[in-house]
Amino acid sequence: MDDNILTHYGVLGMKWGVRRTPAQLGRKKSSGGDKEEIKKAGGKGKVSSGNSGRKAVKDMTDAELKELISRLELEKRYRDLSKSEEQVRSAKGRDFVADVLEKSGKNIATQFTTYMMGTAVNKLAGSEIVNPKKGQKDK
Repeated sequence: MDDNILTHYGVLGMKWGVRRTPAQLGRKKSSGGDKEEIKKAGGKGKVSSGNSGRKAVKDMTDAELKELISRLELEKRYRDLSKSEEQVRSAKGRDFVADVLEKSGKNIATQFTTYMMGTAVNKLAGSEIVNPKKGQKDK
């Protein structure tokens, strides 16, 4: 009997040579900090908090909030003004295609529903009362 069996006790999806961080392992960070996280933060010795230095809105003063709003409005106006003619045309074309598809879809759904309802009425009645293709009584 041959006992040549290969068994693998690795983690699914893990790559060779890639180590998981302590956070991924569910361990607390060490007090010295992780070297990889310091590298990712730009080598400054500080790990970014993830919110990119912004305060919560409820912690802002009225002046800070007004300043932020005016900045966001200026950025929006700049984006709107800097749109090229081609972007505007493509947006109009996209709207046209979306409108055509929506109307076609409604039309097809209406026809399908009419056909199915007519077929169901005919089956219940046991005779051809409704023409399912027209959705009305034959005269």
